[in-house]
Amino acid sequence: MTAREIPGWIAAGDLVYRTPPEVRFARASGVRLYDEEDHEYVDAEAANGALALGYDRELLRDACERAMDLPALPSFCESGLRLRVLERLAGRFSRALGAPGRVAVELGGAQGIEMAMRVVAANRGGGTVLTFQGGYHGRSPFTAHLSASSRYRAAQPWPGPDVVRLPYPDCATCVHRPSGGGCNPACAAAIERLGTEDPFGVPPTGVAALVVEPLLNVGGFVLPDSGHLRRVVDHVRSLGGLIVVDEIFTGLHRLGPEWGFQLHGIEPDIVVAGKALTNGLTAFSCVWAREPLAAPEVFPPGSHSSTFAGNPLALAVVDAVLDRWDAPDTPARTVPALAARLEDALSPLAKRDLVRAVRVVGGVAVVELEGPHASRLRAIASRPRAGRPGLLLASTGMAPSAVALHPPLITAGEDVNLVAELLEQAIGELENGI
Repeated sequence: MTAREIPGWIAAGDLVYRTPPEVRFARASGVRLYDEEDHEYVDAEAANGALALGYDRELLRDACERAMDLPALPSFCESGLRLRVLERLAGRFSRALGAPGRVAVELGGAQGIEMAMRVVAANRGGGTVLTFQGGYHGRSPFTAHLSASSRYRAAQPWPGPDVVRLPYPDCATCVHRPSGGGCNPACAAAIERLGTEDPFGVPPTGVAALVVEPLLNVGGFVLPDSGHLRRVVDHVRSLGGLIVVDEIFTGLHRLGPEWGFQLHGIEPDIVVAGKALTNGLTAFSCVWAREPLAAPEVFPPGSHSSTFAGNPLALAVVDAVLDRWDAPDTPARTVPALAARLEDALSPLAKRDLVRAVRVVGGVAVVELEGPHASRLRAIASRPRAGRPGLLLASTGMAPSAVALHPPLITAGEDVNLVAELLEQAIGELENGI
């Protein structure tokens, strides 16, 4: 099969054949992948950010042993495993927020967002949903309408919910920012006009929810101004809306704290988590709702259903992953050191002609380029050379001038240095070719 040739039996609507690397992978361990010809790749993308613990066969073996006696279960049946895992999940959110709540489980992230909006509808009806420009919350027929890019909605067969997109509270790129830096008071005051002046498109009544990412993911890995974000949250609450935080990418210490909302000092009503809960091994998402939003009187049995949401193997994987996070040598302790290593290793790249800036937040780093060269840089970096492994980098979707790195949180110092070295070599090759 030649490069990027799509086999005749495969529908290629997903992302597998959109961008390099142009190989077939065969095995993985730690922070490395190997293709069928045994070429080595350092993974700074971590399966869309899910592999916080790296490629770990022991997790899979452990989970299979836990699920061995109950390999499957009808979706309407309860199990001790399910009760234990959901209690553990509910406890993590409730401890972080100091409030009781209930959890429900689904498959992928988009399904988790859909369930969260079911909880919103059960409590607030079908009012307007507020999201942010540049946001991403999935590509399903429903969640595509919450995501910012019009191409996600191009193939959708229906108009979707009433959605109003607000400017993302990023003072670094805001067109209203003062020349001396800081937040423009007039810009901040404009938030209070949402829901009171019709040109903003937000009705004075009927705001159902605000859906927010602690870190703008596909829109360029932008961290919002916390004070500004809190003002938006407080005002939406004053309009009667619920606060839904999408932690699918940021949850379980990707940004440093256990949950991204803790960075900003906001207290959500509903939290959606996924990805790292199974370390990328199985499809799984979790929705936590503050009591009584998901109480049986409001969200009765039958409000949602999914054949595989309570799959014992997926639950066993979550159980095993949570054991790792709760162990005395929890990976959470390594995140500050990883952030410092990323900062030290990648900051010198800002001296390159092609690099505008380097930003690091927890286990996420972003290299902003002087132009829309991200896809070319990713392609160059992914190719192994003689004596040099390939490097897998993250796509930022709607930000073609930004390359993101979110490696496994267990990535050691020498591997961070190798990532920086490989990335600088790729940048140099790109500079020579422009």
